[in-house]
Amino acid sequence: MLALIAIICAGCSTALSPSATPSAEPRPAALTYAFPDDPTSAATAAAWIKGYAAVNPAIQITAQPLPANAYAEQLLARIDQTAPDLFSSADTQVPTLIKRNALLDLQPLLPAVSVKPDDFQPSSLAAWRQGSAVYGLPAVVTPQVLFYNRDLFDAHSLTYPAPGWTWNDWLTMAQKLTVSSDGQVTTYGTTLAGWSLMVWGNGGELTNVEGTRSLLDSPEAARGVQFAADMVNVYHVAPPPSDAGGPDPIALFKAQHAAMLPASSNLAASLLDAKLPFKWGIAPLPAGTVPVSPLSVTGLSVSARSPNADAALAFAAWTAGPDGTAITARLQPFVAPALRSVAPNTTDVPGSDAISQALANGRTLPAITQWPMIATIVNEALVPVWQGQTTAKAAYSAVTPRINALLAAS
Repeated sequence: MLALIAIICAGCSTALSPSATPSAEPRPAALTYAFPDDPTSAATAAAWIKGYAAVNPAIQITAQPLPANAYAEQLLARIDQTAPDLFSSADTQVPTLIKRNALLDLQPLLPAVSVKPDDFQPSSLAAWRQGSAVYGLPAVVTPQVLFYNRDLFDAHSLTYPAPGWTWNDWLTMAQKLTVSSDGQVTTYGTTLAGWSLMVWGNGGELTNVEGTRSLLDSPEAARGVQFAADMVNVYHVAPPPSDAGGPDPIALFKAQHAAMLPASSNLAASLLDAKLPFKWGIAPLPAGTVPVSPLSVTGLSVSARSPNADAALAFAAWTAGPDGTAITARLQPFVAPALRSVAPNTTDVPGSDAISQALANGRTLPAITQWPMIATIVNEALVPVWQGQTTAKAAYSAVTPRINALLAAS
């Protein structure tokens, strides 16, 4: 009875006292935030911090830029010592960070913030979502698209690349755009896309769903990569990749020695800065049997050791939400919004709407810790394929046992 009276009295006191009204201001907190120090990431992080502080003055956020060329290693070292409250995490880093128990599962805290997992494009959140757990919120999505030289297409009276283009259309146009002199190619019709795209685009997979076995030795995976190799060695419309002794594809495109260039969408910013002496545009990647757009995604994760997890998540949710996304769009106009509800970025570059459209068929690399080692193994195995010395089927068959051994050892 005494307890009941106390509760009733407390309720009366609260109702009568204006000072007891809950405050909308967050509790004061000091956060540390780590991110790569490259100009784009640093400028975006600084703008996020400034924008958030303007509406949440009680929160102090200390920037901790880390060297961009060694960000993954520097972040892991920092996590093992004095972990920042929150940090930028790329989709390829997430598996290692999860294995190190470095990331906080945000799922129990998400009811307190305005953005929810279902608010994001599924392809943008995939790397951070493991079962029911959510280990970060995506903020910057960079798909691969097709850049093309409009002047070269015009000179050959060819139709520009467009949605619905197939690999066969890509090859046909590349043949018409390739120019040779004295038996030497002076202008390539195209450069190559990454081998993961060629695997996915032909209906193949890199690993099984569990990430325990390579599927690169499947006929679909091998045929997709062989299609790209044939563009180099049979049709002579593309140079070999740079890691197989070929020229830099971006330099070729800028010098008008390549008419088409599959590349990350944010390359558009540097192409504009270069003030190239020709007109160019953006189109969706040509589709094989399956339309696919490889994605690189960067998000914000909260440290599992943070004493300010609620405040850290609130900042991460703000950056990934509409306000932070608006800042990202201003500073990085050639990336795609991760949120479903946000309109695509608009630019003056013809075809730039292909950037946001790419999310419908977006794929990120397998969420397994061994993937960087596997990618290195595959890159080395494909060098003789690009050089016309062996087939994709033979190369993949040779390395699959080695990849499976790595996966089994995890």
